[in-house]
Amino acid sequence: MQGYLNVLRTSGLRVPLLATVLGALPIGMLGLALLLYVHRLTGSLAAGGLAAAAFGLGNAAGMAVQGRLIDRYGQARILALVGTACATWGVLLVAAAPTVPWQGFAVAASAGMGSCVPATTGSMRVLLAESVRGTESRTAGYALLAVLFQLALLTGPLVTSLLLVLAGPGAAVVTGGLLSGGAALLFSTTRASRKWSPARTAARGCGVRGKRGLAVLLLLAAGSGLSAGIVLVAVPAAALALGTAADSGVLIATVSAGEIVAGLAFGARRWRWSAARLLLVALAGSAVTAGLAAWAASSLVLLFPALFLVGVCGGPSAIASSALLDTLAPRSALTRSYTLLVSAWLVGGALGNAVGGAVTESLGHRQAFALSACWIAVLLGTGAMFRRTLETAPEVVESEKRSWEAG
Repeated sequence: MQGYLNVLRTSGLRVPLLATVLGALPIGMLGLALLLYVHRLTGSLAAGGLAAAAFGLGNAAGMAVQGRLIDRYGQARILALVGTACATWGVLLVAAAPTVPWQGFAVAASAGMGSCVPATTGSMRVLLAESVRGTESRTAGYALLAVLFQLALLTGPLVTSLLLVLAGPGAAVVTGGLLSGGAALLFSTTRASRKWSPARTAARGCGVRGKRGLAVLLLLAAGSGLSAGIVLVAVPAAALALGTAADSGVLIATVSAGEIVAGLAFGARRWRWSAARLLLVALAGSAVTAGLAAWAASSLVLLFPALFLVGVCGGPSAIASSALLDTLAPRSALTRSYTLLVSAWLVGGALGNAVGGAVTESLGHRQAFALSACWIAVLLGTGAMFRRTLETAPEVVESEKRSWEAG
């Protein structure tokens, strides 16, 4: 717990953390809201899955571009600009989609909205790395960021479910866009964000290309995202088959609840295992629990605890991946590396949305859960094969790490 206290006591980090939570809420809302909104417009779950996939792909591309721009021009003005654009896209999508005859408009607008989701979490990750001293305290900071992020993801589907009942999925889409814009503006006005200087980290010639360990980590992140994307479509499909559309938000929130519990436990203790080994253990648990979800997917009563266990294994996986960046990526490109990690996960998630929509519509939601479990098993084998690569840092990273600790 001391690590958590050290982070919270660090000057200037509390308001950016709050803005990060607010900025993560729409991420938990918009994938589900867009899926259900397009499903209502077209009557097709596959079309809804394509809209969610387009949102994820746009988000991935936007994150990668924002990471490079932030490392060059700073956080505040980039975040404010893209946050305002995200809110504008949400209003435009809901206002125009019912009247535009082209059915692909909603998918294209979903991609545009996704590309403008502000990178507040990535920016906060960099502020933690630069502001918190000591490896254990920084790891606790990454765990706290992951827990707060998952808390927002847990709340997001619940807010979506409430808006579905009160005003429909279109209201959830607009609300998500406005929250993104407001969170970005709040983050960009904080002292920590305005004072952050890219010149301190963006050393010339230190990029992210050619790092084998980072490439393997990005591959695993993309694969994990694909599995999560399949689940994201399988869950509302299960809710529609076994209950109501509003149950989908509660089911997705159950996954986030498991990730929060596991994340708090992970960050509260000191681990002797390497981050790479912890990542492999988490993947093994995810494969087992995804298989359990497939078995339980014939009953909502059984599906709730199964999805909670899926989250319990997913939380440590995300934290271990973030911690690995401290040894696999140079600090001069930390924003780009983290946003690339998120982008890889989002690209995988977008593909998973499309695959999940096709599988659930043709075979059913239980088969989609089973496919997710099999895919994670493949990832586990890949990670075990390249474990040594994940645990070996390039010389430039080691040099920067020593300089950072000395400074």
